[in-house]
Amino acid sequence: MIQKKWVLKEFDREEVIKISKAYNISPIIAIILYNRGIRTEKEIKDFLSCDLSGMHDPYLMKDIDKAVERINIARENNEKITIYGDYDVDGITSIAILYKHLTSMGITVDYYVPDRIREGYGVNRDALDKIKENGSSVVITVDTGITAVDETDYATSIGLDMIITDHHECKEQLPNSYASIDPKQKNCGYPFKNLAGVGVAFKLIQALDKETPLEELMELYSDLVCLGTVADISPLVDENRILVTKGLNKFKTTKNVGLKALLDVTTANNSDITTSTIGYIIAPRINASGRLGCAARSVDLFLTDDENKAVELAEELCKENTIRQQTEQKMFAEALEYIEEHPEIKEDKVLVIPHENWHHGIVGIVSSKITEKFYKPSILFAIDGDEAKGSGRSVSGYNLFEALENCSEILEKFGGHELAAGLSVKTENIDKFRKAINEYTPERKEEAMTVPMVNIDAVIKASFITSETVDDINRLQPFGVDNPTPVFAARKMKIHRISTMSENKHLRMTLLKDGKYFDTVGFGMGECYDCFKEGDLVDVAFGLSINDYKGFHNVQLILKDIKLSEVTR
Repeated sequence: MIQKKWVLKEFDREEVIKISKAYNISPIIAIILYNRGIRTEKEIKDFLSCDLSGMHDPYLMKDIDKAVERINIARENNEKITIYGDYDVDGITSIAILYKHLTSMGITVDYYVPDRIREGYGVNRDALDKIKENGSSVVITVDTGITAVDETDYATSIGLDMIITDHHECKEQLPNSYASIDPKQKNCGYPFKNLAGVGVAFKLIQALDKETPLEELMELYSDLVCLGTVADISPLVDENRILVTKGLNKFKTTKNVGLKALLDVTTANNSDITTSTIGYIIAPRINASGRLGCAARSVDLFLTDDENKAVELAEELCKENTIRQQTEQKMFAEALEYIEEHPEIKEDKVLVIPHENWHHGIVGIVSSKITEKFYKPSILFAIDGDEAKGSGRSVSGYNLFEALENCSEILEKFGGHELAAGLSVKTENIDKFRKAINEYTPERKEEAMTVPMVNIDAVIKASFITSETVDDINRLQPFGVDNPTPVFAARKMKIHRISTMSENKHLRMTLLKDGKYFDTVGFGMGECYDCFKEGDLVDVAFGLSINDYKGFHNVQLILKDIKLSEVTR
């Protein structure tokens, strides 16, 4: 059981009372808003109303005017455009919305998704040759391309104009493209830097069709924009908060035949879809096709108008996801075995784990589980002959992208974000890479890098743990990165009952405080069972939810951490 540090956020009591009275919200909600830096009248109104007035002008984005100009020239000259996208949910949804929109403009459109197994991540020359042979003169990348310097030069040399739309971190040298649209470019003045790839694609659509009211464009595309944004774990603030809120509402009445089919086979009630539903149920099924083979099926799912085909594709994705889960479990066990067999890496700052029989489409998921278990950045490699393809996940305070930049001379290819990245290296250089990345030290070495933090919004009394409080909290949805589910703490609660469920994976308790009993679940915390017993007084950190089961409607504590209370004698 990893020891976690609880960080109780401080707030100005007088300011919180003012916010509570001025906006007729509960003190708990006022505390949460204050703690998240949402304090001015405009900030609070924008956050709570979450309306389209908070959307930014797409023409503030560097090069978007050039992209619009070239696309309109292509339409006038009857040129064919190919959309080149990544094989994850963000890339797939980006392809789908841009394909639909360019087609509606009367443009001949094709799309290309690289095969994860044969081609790997990003733009490649063989793909560009195929696109050229198939008659395209313009390539628009979505959710990829901003690091494809050599590939862009090659595209130009064979007569392809490259329009890059991306949201990943930029290297020092940018591609010499016809237009490069990425809010993370140093000289881009766009006010919001954290759009997902599908968000950037949507801004291009908005720029292409500035005569159409934004409400109508949101009606057409917000469901898929929401799906890609949440699946890519983008910060749910600013424009992303608006896009995701509108998209979640649109899920209930989606006109996308493929999305509806997928919802029908994966969720019992479309009206109850949340960011968690997307992250844990819907997105993994879409990703499964890209991880195990060709992501084109997922794109076809969102482009088809044939209901029977949509159901068939949705069911195929569910079957592939089951295979993915089985493969993932096996790989996770093998990764743990590798760590035990190589004790020298246990002290490493970054865990580097290679394996010859791994599926490189799944190493990223397993890396996430390793990082979660050991609270260290991890990079897992699937070795294929003389090349190893890897995926890494990081922890707060350790910028994985910068660490890979520091080791770039050893790598064949890399790209990604602060907390997640993909890379490839010659098999013979894996040990050299492991040494290099462990010698890299970030400029800011934060405690959060070595000790998991639990950020507590407020310590609350048992009397505040009510369904009304849960309803209040739900006004702050959607929850995700930079707008996490609020976490509270309660002191000296008595364990009335304690057990495990799902083959000891999860912890279940009934806690007692001030005469009230509280159902409590700790997902993935089954190992805590041996550390506590009935009758113990504990401090708990938790989120709040409503549990509807067989007609019963009660508040449930979702455990984040648990400690024995300090009892003063």
